Parts: sequence; structure tokens; C-alpha cells
Amino acid sequence: MQGRVRPDRKREPKLNSSLSASSFLGLRSHFRPADMMTSSHVFRRYSQNTFRFKKIINSSCFPIQNRSKIVELRAAVFHCYERSFGKIHAPVPSWHQWPLQQIQEGSPSLSIFAIRGIHNPSGKSSLRPPTIDDVQYFRSVLSRPERSILTNLMETPDSGGYSESGGELQRYNQDWTNIYHGSSSLVLRPQNTGEVSSILSYCRENYIGITPQGGNTGLCGGATPIKNEIILSLEDLNNIYHLDPCSGVLICDAGCILQNLHDYANEREFLLPLDIGSKGTCQIGGNISTNAGGQYFFRFGSLHGTVVGMEVVLPNGEVLHFNIDSGIDAEINAKQNNNNRSGSHRKDNTGYDLKHLFIGAEGTLGVVTKVAIACPALPISRNSALLICNSYEKVLNVMKAAKEDLGEILSAIELMDWNTLQLVKTHGINTSDDSNGGSGLLGEILSAETYGKSNQLYLLVETQGSNLEHDNSKMDAFLTRLFESSTIDNGFLSQDSKQIMEMWKIRESCNPSVARAGCVYKFDVSVPIEEYMDVAHEVNNKLKAELNSRSEDDEITPVVCVWGHLADGNAHINIVPKLGTFDKDKSLAKLIESIVYAAVLSRKGSISAEHGLGQSKNSYLSKIKTESTLDMMYQVKKIFDPRGIMNPGKYLPRC
Repeated sequence: MQGRVRPDRKREPKLNSSLSASSFLGLRSHFRPADMMTSSHVFRRYSQNTFRFKKIINSSCFPIQNRSKIVELRAAVFHCYERSFGKIHAPVPSWHQWPLQQIQEGSPSLSIFAIRGIHNPSGKSSLRPPTIDDVQYFRSVLSRPERSILTNLMETPDSGGYSESGGELQRYNQDWTNIYHGSSSLVLRPQNTGEVSSILSYCRENYIGITPQGGNTGLCGGATPIKNEIILSLEDLNNIYHLDPCSGVLICDAGCILQNLHDYANEREFLLPLDIGSKGTCQIGGNISTNAGGQYFFRFGSLHGTVVGMEVVLPNGEVLHFNIDSGIDAEINAKQNNNNRSGSHRKDNTGYDLKHLFIGAEGTLGVVTKVAIACPALPISRNSALLICNSYEKVLNVMKAAKEDLGEILSAIELMDWNTLQLVKTHGINTSDDSNGGSGLLGEILSAETYGKSNQLYLLVETQGSNLEHDNSKMDAFLTRLFESSTIDNGFLSQDSKQIMEMWKIRESCNPSVARAGCVYKFDVSVPIEEYMDVAHEVNNKLKAELNSRSEDDEITPVVCVWGHLADGNAHINIVPKLGTFDKDKSLAKLIESIVYAAVLSRKGSISAEHGLGQSKNSYLSKIKTESTLDMMYQVKKIFDPRGIMNPGKYLPRC
């Protein structure tokens, strides 16, 4: 077929039977006639205003007989959008930019493309960047504009707006790993839930993207804008309202730093059940939005179990309360010292438990502003032991013995490999009395008597209980069993709280130490516990072989480090291709990523255990989730955020 084909404008074409109305959410799929050009297949749809589909279909992707079906698909979804959300006004959403190459003859579910296109989760829409007019609006609704607005937008002399240099914006536009960089020109720091509501409703009405941000300690770029979205920082939402002494439920704002919550709970003889290495900087709202796990996951479970209530602001500005007091009620209770009252209950079985949709959603459905989290009693006794094993088989035996002998007081089992402690020794901070581990615990662990075998693995085992004598007896019996059976090569038992903290400093120094050694490629995965180290060995061997096959220089030996939460199968695989080199190589990153994920997925593991998806892993969802599962995820997204303003380009695969 050559030249230009112009169908009769009086006739309304019917959809092909395989593209029936049921494929598009049951909406009527008639559309006005269109012009088609076989050379570029540019589709035009006319109404009061003319909208042109500028997406060109690559002719090599489709047999000639299928092209009309693609045009019908576009037209039908266009009509579905208008039927669902009304006439489209500028800026025009770019759901016409889907990768239509993926649609093949007889696709089992074309409706998923309609769903994805309508709410546009990709961030590729015509969501516009903020302007000085938007800044002026925010000045009018925010109670402390001089604090709440940070922007480098140019202003007219009579605008009266607030302006700031781009230097201060940099820390919000850059993630902790220095891998992801945004270009946001506006940061908003609301002071209360009402201001969050005003910001979100305005951005929804004006098609402005929002990137929620907590402590900015994530490792997947989830809190870093991709383009010029508004950064919504929750750092000023940092009130702690109260901790119910009977139920142990703590209520606080989402911007509270995790360490501050630990201190608050400890002062009242409670323990916050979430503990991670970045607790001095991260915020509880960000922890919830990524469903952070931490070292006590084995003991207390996930945030799905410990978070009992939540306040959430939806993209349209509506505020929802899930088993939690409103902000006003919480403040009144705190002022009146009504600590024996709480609007959050351990059990609330009245309807769908919607708060779980927002745990781990990474700010794509709404913004968490308040949290109610259940805290156990502060343990009276606490013991830690740092053990050395010469094989992973013996590590598994230690874990088995710990579960049998320590039982109910076992709280954590952390693993570190030889490469990791080598870098902690060289680049670690706050790990011992001597910066290089010469005189403290790290120095003893890495001394000539105990150190030197690259196959050595190091375990940090901790117990928490309520009876010091009973717990000490259990720990002694456990260690005696390990020594007598030669399961461990050596070990160190803490004698006081200072030594416990020193052991945990070694563990928490793993991440920053590796980052100081060179450009590091970080992976957070779940694997079968029995194959925990097999994944690392496979990655090391394949990567070394691949790198050396590409290089004509001396042999390349990448440093593959592994540490993590052994008891729940969560491994943090960190790879430094060349020590002392800090430049990131995108092609190398893709190679490493493919090797690591292949090793994980071949063992039916997960590519994200506790760090989330962000912008680094979301493209893999279409490879590891079924189409029906993804379809349901997109429908959930569509319900809460049909205009796709929330954290665009993150979490779900980009269409």
C-alpha cells in the first residue's frame, strides 16, 4: 500500500474483534475518522482542538496488515481517556508515547496498555516544570515561606518571591550514592499535613510532578527527581506526639529521624523495632515508603506488622487516617498528657486495611505524613558475639544452633565476608580505638592469629531478653557447643554495652567503608539462605572472566563484598571493579547488573529485598511479574494517581 489513504469521513470505523470494547475497561470505543500515512503512520485525531500523535511506528516492527490495529488501539484509548477523565486540556498527557513495538498480534491483554497510558506512570508525560507563578502560589499558602520554599527560579524585582542559589538545592537533587542526579528548581518543606495537602492538590490540578523525599539515604534513586519535578521534603514534619505506655504504640510525624525515635522510645523503656545503619539520617516516613527491613527483621518482622496506623495525603489533597488520631487530636493528647489514650489500636478489623498499600509504595500513591508504630518493651539483657567461620557450611551450622539454643531471645544474625572487613579495616571509621583497627576489637579480629584466610566469614549474633542470668546461660551454652564441635574458628563475646556497640559499629561501617574504596555498584537481594554465598561466588567468577576478556591490560580483579541479614536471606552485594577509581561506567553498570540479577533470579530470589525499586530496578518488574499482576498494580496506581504526578518515573516500569 503506497501513498495516502483517506477513509470516508462519514463512516465510523469499527474496532477489530480482538480489540473489542471490553479490552478497554468496557468503555465505548468509537472515534472520529483519521488520516493515515503509510510512510510514517502519524495518526491525527480532530476535535475542537487538533491533537497530533507524533509517535512514529517503526515499520520494521509490524507486519503491514497489523498497522491498522495499532491505529485503532490508539484511537480507542484516546476515547477511553476522554470518557474517563473528560476533555484533555493543555498540557496534553503523552500516553501516545507508549512503546507500541511491544504490542503484538493476539496480545493476551491489551487493556494493560490502556490502563498504563491513562494514568501515565512513566513520568514521560507533559507534566510541566514549576514556574515563578507556582512559587508565588506556594508563598500564599505556606505558613513559613522563607523556610518552606527553596528555589533558584529567577524572579522579577516586584514579584516579592523567595529566591535561593542552586548550591543549597544540590543536596536535594543528589542521592547518597552520588549516582542519581535530578534537576529540580524548587524544594518545598511543608510544616504540617494541611500544607502537604495544599501542595499536592495544586500540583495535581496543574500537572506538576512531585518527588517526595525523606532523609535521602536511599540507594535506588527513589527520592531523587528524574527531571524538574518539585521535591517535597518532609524534614520539617518532625513532631513526636506520644508513646502509649500500655499498648506501646508511638505516634509521630513522618519526617522524624529514626535515631530520634529510638532515643524517645528508649527513654520510656521501649524499643523501636526498626534499626538500620542510616538511622542517624533516615526518616521514618522514608523507611515506611521503602518497607525498610534492618537487622531486627528476623525478630520483629516487617513494617507491615509493626506499623499499626498511618496518615496519608492523596494526590488530590484528601487526607486519610488509617487507625490513627488526626494531627489535632494527637497534639491535644500530647499537651494534655493523655498518654494513656491512643487512637491507634493493635487490632482494627473494620474494612480493607488500606495502609498496607502505602508501605513500600515509594511515594507513588500518596505522601505518608504521620505514623503509629508498635514498640516492644526495652530488653533488660542484651548479648552480642562476633564469630569467625572458615566455610559457609559452618555458618549454616551456627545459624541452626543459634535458633535451637537461643530460641526466643535470638534477635539478629548478621554476616560479613572477608573482602568487606578488609575494606572496613582500610577505609572504616569509628570501628575501634585506632582508625585502622590496631588496638580495638577490629584489630583483634584481623590479627595474624585469626585473620588471613580469604574464605573466612564473620557472624554477629545478638540476643535480647528479660532475664540477664537466664540469657547469659543460654549464650554460654551456645558458644560452648560451637567451640566443642569446631564449628567456629574463633569468637568474641561482649562484656558490656560498650563492646556491643563496638561490634555493631563494625557491621554498620560496611556500607560507608566500601563507598570510600572506589566506585561501588550496590545490590540488595533476597536469595535462598543455603545459596547465600553461592550467588556472590558466581558473580565474582563471571564478572572477573568478562572483564578480563574485554581488557588487554593486566588481569582485572574486581572486589565483590557481601554482608547482610543472614537469618532472612537478605544479601547486600557490593562490587568495586577497581579500587581507588570513582568514575561510574554506565556500560559496566549494565554488565554487572545483568550478571547479579541473573544469578539471583536463577535461584528464584528477589532483586529488591529492602531498598526498594526507585529508578534503578523498576524496569525489571515486567520481567519478573506476570502481566496480570502488573495489570493490577497499574490499576491501583490509576485509582490513587490518575494523572501520574506522584514520583514520576519510579517504582512501576516506564511505559
